[in-house]
Amino acid sequence: MKSPSIKNILFFGTDTLSTAVLSKIHTNGYNISAVTKHSKSPVYQFCQRNGVPVDVFRKSELPFGRSSSDFAGCLGVVASFGHMIPGKVIRSMSHGFVNIHPSLVPKYQGAAPLPHTLLNGDKKYGVTVLEALPRSFDQGRILHQSNFDIPTSMSGSEFWNYTADNMADVTHAFLRDPSRSTPRSQDLSISSPAPRISKLQLKTLSRVCPHVQTADQIFNISRCLDLYNLSIVVSWQGKTLKLLSITPINDPHLRELARTRLRSGQFVMWDGVIVVKCADDTVLGVSRMVLPFKPIISAAQFYRDHCSGRVEKVFRMEYSSSELDSLASPQKVQTCR
Repeated sequence: MKSPSIKNILFFGTDTLSTAVLSKIHTNGYNISAVTKHSKSPVYQFCQRNGVPVDVFRKSELPFGRSSSDFAGCLGVVASFGHMIPGKVIRSMSHGFVNIHPSLVPKYQGAAPLPHTLLNGDKKYGVTVLEALPRSFDQGRILHQSNFDIPTSMSGSEFWNYTADNMADVTHAFLRDPSRSTPRSQDLSISSPAPRISKLQLKTLSRVCPHVQTADQIFNISRCLDLYNLSIVVSWQGKTLKLLSITPINDPHLRELARTRLRSGQFVMWDGVIVVKCADDTVLGVSRMVLPFKPIISAAQFYRDHCSGRVEKVFRMEYSSSELDSLASPQKVQTCR
């Protein structure tokens, strides 16, 4: 970057990840103008509350109806914006244009790095500051990169908020002296894409099948779905049951119990938790669930009210043979948006 004394920033962002970054920049005394996708976005609302000039994105013109010369002395910053920045906008920033991306690029280049991170069960991830380039996503030189652990117990929504804080902190650290960064090119031969997940793909992901998916796979899917305020669903007694508050169980006694006494998909009650046997003799714990048109109930209440007598205690999902083959393949289980 060209100068350690940048004060003018043109910021592009839309969601709550963007807002966390914008808020951090705003509280550190920069002269900011912002561009967002629409007037209902979290970034737009933040700007309205805090007196930050804000414009709605239009592909055909520069922000605020200005000319390129008006952005002399500006650094462009984009974080979770949702649109490709036009080349004429990038080129008009005399101090350059940086992208704040929540992955360790070249891993997970694209619009949805966080779902990919959770689906694949990654234990670490990162935030990268890289050069924004015309007509490309997340392929510029790396200017700054920080690594973070992902707590295994963290839900999808908690991971989102954790990432927002990390993106804000990394941006602040970089802006204190951009000239100290040493740009390095990405090895694009090892890049991995992170495209958006469609609504149909999310629906497919949510329909888990303990007969062919492991506890870890189902848990990773549940964390991904939580980013979208969605839940795992299974079929039980002809009803669609949403499973909430789930986690893999590694207790040796319960795993041996599942291996010797349960078949895949079958469940028992253990210490207030429904224990489900999944593929490869793995075990999943469920502490809350929802029946159709009913409020959330505890696993203990569900078992007490609905699983007495000879009721079959099996979670299943009816798939065609081709869907079962897809679920059994680790690469296809981890389809991302």
